[in-house]
Amino acid sequence: MQKSFKRIVHNIKEVILEPKTFWEKQKQEQPSQMKLLTGYFIPLLLLVALGVFASEMLRGSRFYITFPLMKASREIVLFLLQYVISAFLTNELIKAFGGEKNMHTARKLVVYSLTPYLLVSFVTGLFPFLYVANILGLYGFYIFWTGVSELLVFPEKKQSSYILVTILANFFVFSFLSVLLSRLLTAFL
Repeated sequence: MQKSFKRIVHNIKEVILEPKTFWEKQKQEQPSQMKLLTGYFIPLLLLVALGVFASEMLRGSRFYITFPLMKASREIVLFLLQYVISAFLTNELIKAFGGEKNMHTARKLVVYSLTPYLLVSFVTGLFPFLYVANILGLYGFYIFWTGVSELLVFPEKKQSSYILVTILANFFVFSFLSVLLSRLLTAFL
């Protein structure tokens, strides 16, 4: 458990502070999807949900547990759907731009590029008045960009187009899911 925690913290530091070096190391590593999810993504996702839950519990005027649970569940569903849809889109768009599809690489690109936004979501989940800090999550686009440059091979001049289209598609998917899940949450209350 402690070893896993240290590995997660080490990966977070490396992907945030030295993304190019991180992606160079990832070229050789081939963790399974289960290890990628349970050893990195799910713990960060649970951290975000815990932050949102704790904040909603503390902000509530009375001990009302349903709303905090629903908000935390919304975050979990949002990021899980974002992961699944983004991994699929990222992989499918590779072929459209002349690259070779690789679902494993697409999953790694998506999971690690979500890291900044997951961390910022934890902070803004705990302290909602810092919502402006969500802009820092856009650093994930740079992490994605460097990851694509290191892990994928494209014909000349198609890599930049692929990166731009993929980032825009994933951004719109995230925006759509966020609005949809917020509407569903308010519909149940």
